[in-house]
Amino acid sequence: MSLWWWTGVGVVAVAAVLVVSRQWPRPAGRAGGRGLTAVVLDALAEDWAARLDTGPDDIRAAVLGSGAPELRARLASEVREVEVVFIRPATGRSDAHTVVRCVFGNPESALVTETVTGWDDIPDAVRAEFICQENDEVSRRWTVAG
Repeated sequence: MSLWWWTGVGVVAVAAVLVVSRQWPRPAGRAGGRGLTAVVLDALAEDWAARLDTGPDDIRAAVLGSGAPELRARLASEVREVEVVFIRPATGRSDAHTVVRCVFGNPESALVTETVTGWDDIPDAVRAEFICQENDEVSRRWTVAG
C-alpha cells in the first residue's frame, strides 16, 4: 500500500507542477513563441529599412501598428510575399534554422535571409507541429497586413 500511496503523491505533484508552470509568467521577450511577425522583423527589418530609406525601428513600429501608417502602406505595396521556413535540427528540441524569403513587387527582386531561431522564440503553432506531427520542416506565409 505504501508504494501506491507514494505513486499517487508523485502523480499529484507532477500535475501541480505542470499547472503552476503554465501560469508562471515567462521572461520578457519570450511570450510563448514570440510570433511569426517578430521572426520576420528580426530577419528583414534592417533590409526593409535600407530599401525604404528609414530606420529599422520605424519599420518595426509601422508593422506593429504603432508607427506611421504611410510607412506601413508603403511597405505593404513593396512586399508581395514573405515565406518563413523553420527547419528543426536532428537534435530535437533546440534552435531551428530559419529561412525567410521576401518577394517584392518586382518578382525578380527577392531577398533571402537565414538565421537561427531559439526554441523559445519559435511561434507556438510551429513548435506544436515539430512536436506533435514530428515534422522536420514547417513553412508559414506572412503579410504586412496580417
